[in-house]
Formats: sequence, C-alpha cells, structure tokens
Amino acid sequence: MNLNWVTVLVFTLVLNAAQFARSFDDVETTSMRPRVIATTDGEIDDRCSMVRFLLYANEWDIEGIIYSSSKFHWKGHDWAGESWIERDIDLYAESYNKLKLHAAGYPTPPQLKNVVYVGNIDDVGEMQKQTPGSNRIVDVLLDDKGGPVYLQAWGGTNTIARALKTIEVEYPDQSEKVAKKAIVYVILDQDRTLRDYVLKQWPEVQVLGSFRQFGCIAYDWTKKMPPDVLEYFRAPWMKKHILSDHGPLCSRYEAHKKDRMRKGSLYRKGDFRSEGDSPAFMHQINVGLDSLEHPEFGGWGGRFSRDRKKGDNVWQGAKDDGDRNKPIWRWAVAFQNDWAARADWCVENYDDANHPPVVTLQHDHDLTAGAAENVVLVANGEDPDRDQLSYRWWQYKEPGSYPSTIEIRDAGRSQASFIVPRDAKQGQTIHIVCEVTDTGSPPLTRYQRVIVTLAGD
Repeated sequence: MNLNWVTVLVFTLVLNAAQFARSFDDVETTSMRPRVIATTDGEIDDRCSMVRFLLYANEWDIEGIIYSSSKFHWKGHDWAGESWIERDIDLYAESYNKLKLHAAGYPTPPQLKNVVYVGNIDDVGEMQKQTPGSNRIVDVLLDDKGGPVYLQAWGGTNTIARALKTIEVEYPDQSEKVAKKAIVYVILDQDRTLRDYVLKQWPEVQVLGSFRQFGCIAYDWTKKMPPDVLEYFRAPWMKKHILSDHGPLCSRYEAHKKDRMRKGSLYRKGDFRSEGDSPAFMHQINVGLDSLEHPEFGGWGGRFSRDRKKGDNVWQGAKDDGDRNKPIWRWAVAFQNDWAARADWCVENYDDANHPPVVTLQHDHDLTAGAAENVVLVANGEDPDRDQLSYRWWQYKEPGSYPSTIEIRDAGRSQASFIVPRDAKQGQTIHIVCEVTDTGSPPLTRYQRVIVTLAGD
C-alpha cells in the first residue's frame, strides 16, 4: 500500500472523528455547565435577548424558560402572548443541525420546548398563586443535582418569588439547601417582590442586581458607550453579521425598523435595538475571567460590589474608572464579535466559520510575590482553526486592592512580566488579565486571569 495514501487515509479518519465528536454532546463537559432558568416578560428587548440566548444554548443546562410579568408588561397590558418563545425555538430548529457541528452541548429543539412554562403573568408582582412556571423552579431547586441554579429575572421577580414562597410554606426543611443553591440575577428590579419578599424572607440567597449597569446595552446604548464601540451596534455591522444571510432566527432579531429619534439620539434603520436583559445570561458564559464564582472580578455580564444596605448577599453594579457602564462595554467588541461568530455557525460548516481560542496559564492563577519581586506571566493559546493569535496582558485595576498602575513588560507576548511596586502592602492584590485574540473573521477572544497577592516579609 502506498505510504502517502495511508497517510491521507489516517488523516481523513482523524478529521472525521473530530467532526463526529463535535456533532454530539460531551457528557463530561455538559455536566459541568451552569444550570439556568430564564424568566421573561416578553418585552421587545427580551425578544432580542432571546435570539442571542438561543445561539449560546450550549453554554448552560437550560432548566426552564418561563413567561413572567413586570411593571411594564403583564397579560392584558402590552403583552406579547405566550407563544413567542416556542416560535423562536422553531426558528432555532432550522439552524440546529448547523449549530451542533460547531460546539458540543446544543439542546435539541424538543428539549428546549419541554422546559418552556407559563409563570405568574396575570398582574404586576402577582405571586399569590402557584403556576406551572413557579412549580418548575421549585422542582429544580429541590432536586438532588448540583448547583448553583441561576434564576434570571429579565422582567419582574414575581414567578421566582412565588417559587420561593412555595418552598417556604411546603418544604421548610429544604430552605437552607435552596438558599445555598439559588442565585438570582435581576435586571432593573421590575416589581416589588424582590424588595418585599425575597430580600426579607430569603436573606441567604445571593442576589446579583444589575439595576443600572445593564443600561449600556439597553434602549439608550448610544449615550453609554464610547464612539469606537458604537460601530459594533450600528446598522452596517448588524446587517453584515446578524440580520442578513444568517438564518431565520437571526433574521427575526427586531432591530430598529426605521430611522427615529429617541431622547435626542438618532437610531438608523437596522441599528441594534436593545438587549438590556442579556447580561443576565452573559454572566454565565465561561470565557475564562472567573467572574461566575466571583462577581466582584468582572466579566461579560458586568462587575458587582456588595450592597450592604440591602444585605450581605446582595450585589449591585460596580464602577470601572468611575463609569458604571464600563464593566460591560469594556468587553463589548469581544462579545459582539463572538455573537457574530455564533450567527455564522447557523449557516456555515465547521471549516468555514471561526471558533474561539483556548487559553491556559503555564502557572497557577493565584500567585504570591513580595515587593520589588519580578513576576513572570506565561500563557499558552491554541486555536481550533489554526489562526494566528495575539496576546495582550493588562491590569484590571478595579477588582484588585493595589490602587496604582503597574508596568507590564512584553505585554503583547505570550510571556510577560512585571515588578511588584515597592509601595504595595502585604495582602494587597493585583489582577492581571491575559487576553488572547485570533485572526479569524470575526476575531474571537478568550481570557485568563492572574491574581498576585503581596506577601509579607
């Protein structure tokens, strides 16, 4: 047998095996994914967020997608109905066979439809009656699977509150377990059930409140991001990467339908509309920033600080450089390009689309160093598409406790270093982010974070 022919055969078998593996769920991988339940009032920005949510459906174990209400929308008042989620899943189904070629873990359309429920929708803050949606949350919080379970409130928290009320009344012996398991991510706080019930009766439940920070990708986004970021939300970018030739789900995205003025800002036909609810699930996309375990670290879903006035387990949006919006918009170019790649996955085969690099550190994430000590930082990036990679090491000052700027040498290489300043005090921390971007189209970015703690003498 000709040796070259054997080589080609072996290469073909390996390639086919790799493609086969990409087409099916990796059980070990999916079992480690965050568990999420999204509750939504069906506002237009919720419907826009749902398009992005479904394109990232492989990143989580989706335990529920639940119709709920808010102070803006309830059944009978500016209500989108109780079928739009299923319609979106039908559009997702048309791209499902393509999507699953690109990453493991995409749920089948029937699996998604099986976790759609109607929650408490009859009025603002209605939590008096049990509903299929609230009972679904109860079942998930009481099950024996590992946690945490991220309860996302795209609208009001009333369906979540009703579930917790059911547990309080009917399963009081499970309250401690549930309090440790549930994490509530709130957008805006859109009814009174969080304040009047959840925070009072469930003070041990962790609450992440994006009460204002979400606004930088909500309706008035033009006023909250710098000009060089805005182009990734304007009509030319949206039409090229999302709205046109990317399958029915992306075409369904409700961008601005015509030129219009809003609060003094001009929005063109095709401009990004609003996704004020997307931070609720972007927080759970694992891009390497460790913000899921540590909300104060910052990541695609924002950065948080404890709100002691509301309780030890309540977090609110923090500021970067004095700007409450920057903890989200500083990542916007990366997460918009990432979304564009997902849109490509809807219509392209694996070899014709881009996929994010994989970044690892060649040392621990947590390092200890003394004042004036040289700290060497080494990362390794691998790209599944064999694209070239660029490296950028930078100090994320706000999550650290050392207040001044450090100088990173060779910040554009895979190996960098810095000298711990002499004025750094014992116990202070310095956060360094390694940002790795490929040369694919669109360029995709992943990260690793190093935390250096200053040791004593």
